[in-house]
Amino acid sequence: MLYSMKYLMGLPFLCQGQGCDRCEDLYFEAGSWKLRHLVAVDDGFVFKKRSLVSPQSIDRAALAASRDSIPLTISKHALESAPAFEGQVPLSRAVELAALDHYRLSPYWISDSIEASSGMESGYPADDALPEEEDLPEVDPDLRSLKELLGYELRNGENVLGEVRDLVLDLSDFTVAYVAVDTKPSKRGGLRLIATGQEDVALSVDAASRCFRTKCSSYHLLESPSADLSEGRLTLGDQQKVDLSSY
Repeated sequence: MLYSMKYLMGLPFLCQGQGCDRCEDLYFEAGSWKLRHLVAVDDGFVFKKRSLVSPQSIDRAALAASRDSIPLTISKHALESAPAFEGQVPLSRAVELAALDHYRLSPYWISDSIEASSGMESGYPADDALPEEEDLPEVDPDLRSLKELLGYELRNGENVLGEVRDLVLDLSDFTVAYVAVDTKPSKRGGLRLIATGQEDVALSVDAASRCFRTKCSSYHLLESPSADLSEGRLTLGDQQKVDLSSY
């Protein structure tokens, strides 16, 4: 199932049937295009408490049947007692590690390398001791915030092809599968999809210039399938998938 990440942002969480907090942001790793964290915020009367939620905690079957919440497999107590952090960008490794330790999950920067080398899936929960904070790099430079990126221009060299309005999440493997680009004021404008995994497209995030970069031409972008993400979900036909993999 394909989901609008912008649509998910703002939905309340449902922890084993109990309402709890809401999704304020989503963080993904630009190098691998993998969703790494959701940000839960508790709008208290005095201050807002922010904490991280792993996408591994999403109840994917329940989400497919839900339109107005993000069901989680963790308890309300687990979410409410998660370590708080300031809303800084980028996230520090120490903040990530504290959250993963709380949920007893393996750090993805370790489990991904093990999975890649062994061909095995990541193990959850983590049984081994987690790395000491002083051994960690301060931040992951590829970890990006959805809120930060919305509105970035998509550029091919110095040519502006449009503005990024949404990212499309494939929940089967937590991959950001497509970027939805507003190509207006072109006569054939509207939201067009560009695939993150297409090598010829060479899509990347240029945080320093606050834009996405690609080798895709304006012509091919306008020929790509259009996207209606108003309902929060996206269904692609077989021909559309072929079109998205052929420019």
